[in-house]
Amino acid sequence: MNTATIIPVGPGREQNMSLTLESLSVQTTKPSMIVCVLDGPDASVHVPDGYPIPVETVRIPKHTPGQEQPRNVGVLHAQEKVPDLTHVWFLDSDIICLSITLEKFVQAMMSEGEPRILVGPYDWLPPGAQEPVPDLKNDPRWVTFDESYPWEIRRGELAAGLACFSGNLVWPVDLFAHVGGFWDELHHGRCEDGELGLRAVAMGVGVSFVKEARGWHVWHQVDINAVHQKNSRDVPMLNERHKWKELPDSGGEELLVVEEDGRRFNWRCGECGEEMNSALIWAHKATHR
Repeated sequence: MNTATIIPVGPGREQNMSLTLESLSVQTTKPSMIVCVLDGPDASVHVPDGYPIPVETVRIPKHTPGQEQPRNVGVLHAQEKVPDLTHVWFLDSDIICLSITLEKFVQAMMSEGEPRILVGPYDWLPPGAQEPVPDLKNDPRWVTFDESYPWEIRRGELAAGLACFSGNLVWPVDLFAHVGGFWDELHHGRCEDGELGLRAVAMGVGVSFVKEARGWHVWHQVDINAVHQKNSRDVPMLNERHKWKELPDSGGEELLVVEEDGRRFNWRCGECGEEMNSALIWAHKATHR
């Protein structure tokens, strides 16, 4: 694997980004390059002198729907700089990793050579915490991580597509290009991740869960009103683009738009018919096993 790490960086993320770069600098398997996509004129990143990994910065206008997504820009830049690039590791600018995170992703890919998406967990740190807390497991996908092996490949699973959070995610570049990258008509966030993951699953791309490739989300304030406003626009667009019931082997699962959190998806279980916030999908599925 020849991997580039792609990190979109918004304004006000300098301190968090310094922690992210610090965690990348001690990776036992280092990426060939880090591409920081500075999203808007006020975004910045400081790379320490003597940093052990080449870092490229690309500045773009602040993303709005209809403009190319920052992560797509980062992938294209990495491909230009690293002609033999095979994989991209998407990481958010507020995620810190174990030193073995990329090593575990590489081991997973080598254990089963078929190109596929590799999903890593990340847990939300409390305010003030700036180091990994291995005992902390509040990522809602842990039920799936704990029951999965990194060489297992899941296909046609609604939950697997929704689990492709781009905060800590590896894609083969050829598959990423084939699927079409992130949809530029959406804002950032969960809709963007879920749309690409579901599109990949609908196109037959496999997904593997690598529980040892861990990250932690460093706390920062979130403008909830802005999130709800973006959801009110993006969720209906995402719903219109995808025919949820046509996903292969969905087992009767269904996603439904509800007027909550601006707008959001509820999930209806194909086994028992119970409807709930789609964020609860992984824990609920475990009750049927």
